[in-house]
Amino acid sequence: MINFRKYLPYLLFSCKRVTAIISKDVSDRSFKEKVILYYHAVICRACVNYNHQNELINLELKNVLKVDGNNKLSESKKKEIINKLNEEV
Repeated sequence: MINFRKYLPYLLFSCKRVTAIISKDVSDRSFKEKVILYYHAVICRACVNYNHQNELINLELKNVLKVDGNNKLSESKKKEIINKLNEEV
């Protein structure tokens, strides 16, 4: 028989904590975080949708900004993006 108490803490992560993990780069996630995402995805469709949307946004940003997975945005580019977003709101 499976001891669910052993796995229960992974199922009880809040969506807020899980979205913080989702927002991290896939290559930066630890094994524990990957397990947490897997078990949380079983019970929370909203976080699965958020993960999918986040992946699409990251893919588009990489295509538009010509940023590969190893490079990070410069501070000036980050400020430029934030300013553009604030103008649209």
